[in-house]
Amino acid sequence: MPLRTKKAGDCRGTEANGSKSDTYCSLCYKNGKFRQPKLKFDDMKQIVEEALIKEGWPKPLRWLAKRQLPRLERWKQK
Repeated sequence: MPLRTKKAGDCRGTEANGSKSDTYCSLCYKNGKFRQPKLKFDDMKQIVEEALIKEGWPKPLRWLAKRQLPRLERWKQK
């Protein structure tokens, strides 16, 4: 999810001290912790797919969006 959008405004999550996160969105991160710490990568791909379908994104753009997931900090391969 973009951290700032025209439609949703500022979508950044919050750190433990209440400041806005520059890394994670409000759907995933609150008070310095992941909202779903045990969430698996494949489950996240499905969540993204369903959300984008609901928003009316065409299949090629959904594919591109899901390709970005492994590049996000939470899902980077260590």
